Amino acid sequence: MNRPTKVIAPAGPARLMKMVLWGVIACVASTSYGVKAFAQQSPQPTQPPPKEQNQQHSTELPPGAGRDTVMRVCSKCHSPNILVANPRDRQGWEDTITKMAGLGAMATDDEFTEILEYLAKNVTPQATAKVNMNKATAAEMESSLELSVKEAEAVVSYRTKNGDFKSLEDVKKVPDVDAKKLDAKKDRLTF
Repeated sequence: MNRPTKVIAPAGPARLMKMVLWGVIACVASTSYGVKAFAQQSPQPTQPPPKEQNQQHSTELPPGAGRDTVMRVCSKCHSPNILVANPRDRQGWEDTITKMAGLGAMATDDEFTEILEYLAKNVTPQATAKVNMNKATAAEMESSLELSVKEAEAVVSYRTKNGDFKSLEDVKKVPDVDAKKLDAKKDRLTF
């Protein structure tokens, strides 16, 4: 028995376009499915461990020489508040600035130096930590709030005699304490 052979006609331009189009659709669909499947299999980022309450940080860049340069240079790629949310010591800031320059941050050497000096002074774990005015020692207030020894001791003495502070206004009642210094650090005070 002879079977008839089926002759396939050469594909015309319309048929060829349909075949290409269906091939592209199949490719996109399979890629999309693969990306979805991969995303579902990828481990979700873990949340960092909660910080202790006494290590909370302000979310705004503190005033100081170099702040404007930090705002101008760093805000081109991200919010400067991310700096305050991730304070570092001097070496940590040097490493971060080197990395950012390698990733394309644009600034002069003098501007990078100014940024480093600002961050190393104002955005360290110690400089951005909240200070509980009812628990902090005079030494802690002196170093964290830039109060003089006399001012810090006056705050502790006043607190001991009069009880806990309830607000910034209560702390401003302490004799021999510069209210301007307290106002400058008000975002870091807790009660």
